[in-house]
Amino acid sequence: MSIYNNEKKNSRLTILSMIPFFFLMACKNKDKIVLHENITSFSKFPKEINVSFKELYEYNKGTPKSMHSLDSTLIIFNVSHKIESFFYNYSLKTGQLSEGYLKKGRGPNEAIGGFCSGLSGNNLWAYDLTLKKIFITDKTKAITNNNPSFHVSPLKTDFYNIILLDSNRFLVNGKEDSKFKIQEIDASGEVITEFGEFKHIPADMPLGALKDACHSFFFLKPSGGKVAMSYLHTDVLEIYDMEKPFKSKAVQGPVGFDLDFKIGKRGKYNYMEKTDETKKAFIAGAVTDKYIYLAYSGISHTKKTDWSYAKFVYVYDWDGNPVKKLNLDRRISGLTVSQDDKTMYSYDVDKGFLVEAKIN
Repeated sequence: MSIYNNEKKNSRLTILSMIPFFFLMACKNKDKIVLHENITSFSKFPKEINVSFKELYEYNKGTPKSMHSLDSTLIIFNVSHKIESFFYNYSLKTGQLSEGYLKKGRGPNEAIGGFCSGLSGNNLWAYDLTLKKIFITDKTKAITNNNPSFHVSPLKTDFYNIILLDSNRFLVNGKEDSKFKIQEIDASGEVITEFGEFKHIPADMPLGALKDACHSFFFLKPSGGKVAMSYLHTDVLEIYDMEKPFKSKAVQGPVGFDLDFKIGKRGKYNYMEKTDETKKAFIAGAVTDKYIYLAYSGISHTKKTDWSYAKFVYVYDWDGNPVKKLNLDRRISGLTVSQDDKTMYSYDVDKGFLVEAKIN
């Protein structure tokens, strides 16, 4: 991207000022958790850009949690209690919204608790956290068929997030009984490999509470080979090389706030209990082969009616270098970026419109 090239000198100065350190995450009882052993911090992006959105379509089918750009179509993955369907397609050519598909319910070809979605290879998929199932359909049929059929792959347990690699392999995170952040599993639930180990866990820190506190989203590089993982409650991004031996990088900034929580207990389960100092960091994201785009909140739990939305997007390259900060003119939920890195699409949570903006 020409913006990054033009700022190459400033970028080098910024990156050179990043100082490696042991990153200690503090919970309320003063225990220390080493999130990553070699993290770099930065205090400023090489470039900041003010972004103004243009309204495309008044959307009243729910709240888009994620969006996917496919040719001239926006595939919208929907959440809210009152929705009828989890997916809708918006045509950038005609300005029309499709009928909904993957209906909400317990019948055939229906889902209950859609949690995340994605495009992988030729597939469009959605993960149902409630039913512990992945719904998979052909991505071309999804944008040409008013009611595409889905293949259903059941899972033996639930996870925070899933990436479909192919019809028989998945990347997952949030596996409660594992000291690793990411696992590759097959359809039977067998772990093929895992990486991103929590190497330093305090003796009095329950693993369930730790995994809950370290809730994260992750994204597969479209051409494969790398995974980006962004944390929900601290402004840390980790990038993993999936080729053995697994290598990783971590970066934090420009605010640099630690994760703050108390250990809660509900029955036999331990969980993260939020405090007034708990903040939301990255609430959504999108990736291209060139960049990682993360929607950033930074709002504390004291303003929890606002903290699930973002007015900033942080942009990084796949080596973990900060590239630019996008200052948005409205609050958004969900985003996607065209594969040429020129256009961003999102949802205006206050006005209820699908929106687009030129970012290059």
